[in-house]
Amino acid sequence: MARVLANGLNRIPAEMSLRPAQVNGYPALVLRHNGEVDTVVTVRIDDGLITGLYAVRNPEKLSHMKRETALRR
Repeated sequence: MARVLANGLNRIPAEMSLRPAQVNGYPALVLRHNGEVDTVVTVRIDDGLITGLYAVRNPEKLSHMKRETALRR
């Protein structure tokens, strides 16, 4: 998966950015277009295996992603 993502980063236009994040307790990637959240992709991992890959583009569902919250343990 890391190789696929690394190859994909070379193809992202300059007005877009891709950053790692954690969403709902799962690893995620946040894709921004001109600084605005466009897509959030989360990866569900169970017992060390990827068991789900979820992408959200609905602006109403992404509205809470405009603010970032620092994570603490």
